[in-house]
Amino acid sequence: MGWFKPDSSLSADKKNLIEVKVGPAKLTVLATGVVKPDREVKISPKQTGLLKTLLVKQGDYVKTGQLIATMDDSNLLGDAAAARGAYLASLDNYQKLKSGNRPQEIAAARFQEMKARSAERQARENIRRLQAQVEALTYQVKRDETFAERQTLLSKEGAVSDQAGIDATTQAEVTRSQLRAAKQEKEQAESALSQSHEDLNAIKEQHDLMRSGFRVEDIAQAQHNAMQSKGALMKVQSLLEDTRIKAPFEGVITQKYADAGAIVTPTTSSATTSATSSSIVALAGKLEIVAQVAESNLPKISIGQPVEITATAFPDKVFHGKVAQIAPAAIVTSNVTTFEVHAIPVDDDKHELLAGMNVSAKFVVGEVKDAITVPTVCVISRRGQAGVFVPGEKAEPTFKPVKTGPTVGKDIVIMSGLSKGDKVYQGLSRDQLAKEGYGAKMGGPGSPPTGPGSALRMGGGGGGGRRGMGP
Repeated sequence: MGWFKPDSSLSADKKNLIEVKVGPAKLTVLATGVVKPDREVKISPKQTGLLKTLLVKQGDYVKTGQLIATMDDSNLLGDAAAARGAYLASLDNYQKLKSGNRPQEIAAARFQEMKARSAERQARENIRRLQAQVEALTYQVKRDETFAERQTLLSKEGAVSDQAGIDATTQAEVTRSQLRAAKQEKEQAESALSQSHEDLNAIKEQHDLMRSGFRVEDIAQAQHNAMQSKGALMKVQSLLEDTRIKAPFEGVITQKYADAGAIVTPTTSSATTSATSSSIVALAGKLEIVAQVAESNLPKISIGQPVEITATAFPDKVFHGKVAQIAPAAIVTSNVTTFEVHAIPVDDDKHELLAGMNVSAKFVVGEVKDAITVPTVCVISRRGQAGVFVPGEKAEPTFKPVKTGPTVGKDIVIMSGLSKGDKVYQGLSRDQLAKEGYGAKMGGPGSPPTGPGSALRMGGGGGGGRRGMGP
């Protein structure tokens, strides 16, 4: 681009005059950025072991909870079976105590109680019978002894034979023997009654226990044993589940570190830039655009705001997204303060944007219906004041200060200083530049001015631009 026009004629000046544009203008904020994943981690097992199968490869997209790999679990299967059996056994015992005794068991205990009561009753009746027998034999002994004494006395007097006395004495002795036997049998019957009574009480207590069920403490202990067995089973099941490596979030597999048959270990670092790793794969989350927005433009950005994204790899394609996050802290680089603005693409269905790509982000901050715009090359800066050259009273280029707004493509919005129908110069001739003080030390065609006008700069919206006055 030149700084002056060789032709200084009036016709040439008229050719450099253009009329300002009036129409709708979409106000945007431009920023550069890079494509980054919102999160990135290494996937590894919780315990060191043998990688049995790997179900993904680099570049695969996975969903949350999708199975990525499996570890060798042969050493855990036996423990799992034993823990499951112990838990089921303790659970069955708890259910048994909780449910109480079966009706058949209670009926059997009741029958035993009835049988014991019957035995006690029979023992009491036997004692009464033996008591009556003892009483009868006691009277019989007294009668036989009295009769024996009479017979003996009569035999001495010769009233009866000696044999009659002997017989009477023998009979009395026999009756006494029967009385002693009856008393002994009664004592045995009383002992049997006592035993029957004790048996009845024991069986009655057993029957009562059967009907009332098990103790609350025993049931609680059985429940706690079942809980303990369940905890042991859950621990083994957790170890088994840990051998199934799943995706913690949705994303893409960016790196593969191991193949089936390799020994992998837990990873303590989340960095994924290492060329070697004991992990299995690296997983990156959803991609987002991280743009560096100037501090002055930050108030114009808000969450949910639309953004147009152009990647360096796809210069002719525009991706669309929305602002998802604005960093709460600034980044200062070479005394330039910027803020990171995160935007999420919404129409990258083919996943063309890849991590690390450089992009240009255009944030749509508003729209003006009747905006006045001029080409960006028409705006210059003289002594810190932005302005344009317009035709003066004698058709001479005259500097006119303006207040600029945001750029719209190759044009810039003029907030104040120009009106509809005004014309501005796109460039000046050598003589006109020299008259304005910009050509005192020209270095030839195409050379920038070095005199008092060296402060002349192109730009818009306060930003930097190209030096010069037109094509």
